[in-house]
Amino acid sequence: MCMKNIKGIWFYGVSGSGKSYVSKILENKIKNSVIVDGDIVRKYISYDLGYSLEDRQKQIRRMFGIGKIICMSKKFPIISTVYFDKKVRKMANNQNFYILHVIRKNKDLIKKNNPTYKNLKNIVGQDIPYENFQTDELINDDSKNFWKKNKVLNKFS
Repeated sequence: MCMKNIKGIWFYGVSGSGKSYVSKILENKIKNSVIVDGDIVRKYISYDLGYSLEDRQKQIRRMFGIGKIICMSKKFPIISTVYFDKKVRKMANNQNFYILHVIRKNKDLIKKNNPTYKNLKNIVGQDIPYENFQTDELINDDSKNFWKKNKVLNKFS
């Protein structure tokens, strides 16, 4: 995908991987950008949903719709969700959203400090797996560096 044709960015990854952190950095760097955070959407729009696979699929379809509305308003959505699937990937690609899987290098640190992992079921990356498909990865190495394909993208201070 040509970077100049990108109409939005979609980050997905397990809870605590750094999606919100990198979204806030980009919001300050990209003119007319709007953050669409899955936790906020769940609180104000998707409060009727739980955390089952089916509910997570409904949530990301709603997130896509919000992102599309933002694009129609000539703004740039920065979307972040825990779950992601092939169906929404296809829709997001057709909308020219750049999709990045955010991966935290130190997974043990996430599990130790994040309250999500105290739950016993419906945890994405544990008992709800990601569907198998290719996407670019953004590696969070816990030093405020994010890496893509073994090259540092940016040092955030």
